[in-house]
Amino acid sequence: MDFLTLLSTGSNSCGQLGIGNIDDVHRFTPCIFRGAALGSLPEHVVGIERIACGGNHTLALLRTDDGKTKLWGCGDGRKGQLGPSYTSEVREKAENAAVFRRLDLGAHLERAGILSDISEEYDIRLIAAGWETTYAVLSYPNRSDVLLSMGSDDYGNLGIDTNTRRTMHDVYVVDLRRAVRASDNSMGTITVLSLCAGPHHTIVHVRLRDPDGSSVTYFAGWGASRHGQLGPILDSSARPVPTCPKPVLIPSATPTDVCASIALGRHHTVYMQTSGNLVGLGSNRKGQLDELSTLVDVEQIGCTWNGTYALLRSGGVVATGSNTHSQLGRGPTVLVPQSALQPVAFLFSSKTHRVASLVCGSEHVLCLVDASHPEGQNRPHREVWGWGWNEHGNLGTGGTADTDVPLRVWPPASSAASRRDADADDLTQSQEGSGNQRHGDVLNVWAGCGTSWILVRK
Repeated sequence: MDFLTLLSTGSNSCGQLGIGNIDDVHRFTPCIFRGAALGSLPEHVVGIERIACGGNHTLALLRTDDGKTKLWGCGDGRKGQLGPSYTSEVREKAENAAVFRRLDLGAHLERAGILSDISEEYDIRLIAAGWETTYAVLSYPNRSDVLLSMGSDDYGNLGIDTNTRRTMHDVYVVDLRRAVRASDNSMGTITVLSLCAGPHHTIVHVRLRDPDGSSVTYFAGWGASRHGQLGPILDSSARPVPTCPKPVLIPSATPTDVCASIALGRHHTVYMQTSGNLVGLGSNRKGQLDELSTLVDVEQIGCTWNGTYALLRSGGVVATGSNTHSQLGRGPTVLVPQSALQPVAFLFSSKTHRVASLVCGSEHVLCLVDASHPEGQNRPHREVWGWGWNEHGNLGTGGTADTDVPLRVWPPASSAASRRDADADDLTQSQEGSGNQRHGDVLNVWAGCGTSWILVRK
């Protein structure tokens, strides 16, 4: 019988890896869910929709066999970023913060008047995490979505009015309707299409549907704004506003081209249009926005804190921005400026390997790669490759040295040499048997602040 396992590696000072202790680990290690056996997901869970990582806390949105979602978390909850139920269990009952546990928001939402009835049906559809802040989108049939925030508000991260009475462990509602009210469509139904958080700024893509069936989409953002990452927001003296505590509309650079996705760094924001073109906002001090407008046919985007990455429809990956920890993946020597937009130097052949998707951590990157099996095995398999900052072992290579070119990190290879060479990798697999048979099929991958995550099926 198939079963799912969530694996993690990297920074773990507050138990954010969910492996039962607070020690960094340098290889992918099975996570622990309260009440479940080691290496197993909770009973009735059939999948993981999303993993969201803050500075020292982690969220997992699990899908159960009845089609519903459950929010779980681990790590640091001292600022309220994991909700009131977590605080009472971990702090007051001295339970282990280093294992995933269910975050029960229902009773608190009813007391706060967010839910009129604790039995009211809602689905947690989207989650995101800032440095010490958590966001969750609740969806209801035939009603507007509700966006919740909890945790730190140091840069206006909670997205609430500064006059709102705040306590550290409350759950708040972000008023998205306030941002679109000027459109004269305030009676419509709001749906959050996407939710993305950087360390200290957050952006949502929302659709407002009128009672007559017509609709319009908007971007709204809040939090840190000094560098223009929320657009050109100026005070009365024409100086950038350092923070926006409430959602503000972000004007579209190309109103006729629909946005497909958003990615946020520490001080910058990147939009990908359905045409495959990119638009950047915010700081370019590290070259993180260099030449983005020249790209076409982009399939997917991602941002580290100080870099931007694009997966092209051709299968290649290009990157620009900071390279202080080899996170641009160009090898030890380059003949172009470090921040210039250039391809990532994968060490495999495009005839046998193709990048399917990428995810960005704080300063490291992981890719899902579809790879052909050695001769005689017809079924293709999926690998994880990674590069960049590795101080906490977040690449899962067994060490802590930064990696200047992509290495295969899953399935784990028998030696560093085999990870660096796709042909040797194929030889190792043909001699020892399929990596998938030994380690399971890779279903998804996520990256956080010095952390990496892989979901496998065995």
